[in-house]
Amino acid sequence: MGASILTGISTTKFIGISVLAFAPSTLFRLYYFRMYMFIIVFGSFNGLMFLPTILSMIGPGEDKSEIIEGFKDRKFFNKLQNKLTLAKTEEADFDK
Repeated sequence: MGASILTGISTTKFIGISVLAFAPSTLFRLYYFRMYMFIIVFGSFNGLMFLPTILSMIGPGEDKSEIIEGFKDRKFFNKLQNKLTLAKTEEADFDK
C-alpha cells in the first residue's frame, strides 16, 4: 500500500512542482516551490508514517475469533499439504 502511495506522490506532485524549482522568478521559487514542497513532504510523512503509527496504537484491539479462525485454516492447510506430499511420495514409490 505504501509503495503505490509513494509512487503516486512522486510521479504527480514532485514532477509537477519540479518546473517551479527552475523558475527564473524568486517569487515562484520561494513561495510556490518551497511551500508546496513542504506541504507534499509533510503530507507524505503524515500519511505514511504518523497516522498509521497513531492508529495502530489507539485503534481497535485484535479480534480473537479471527485469530483462532486463521490458526484453524493454517492447521487445515498444513494437513492438506502433508496429505498431498504423502500421496506424491506413494505414487513415486508405486512407479518404481
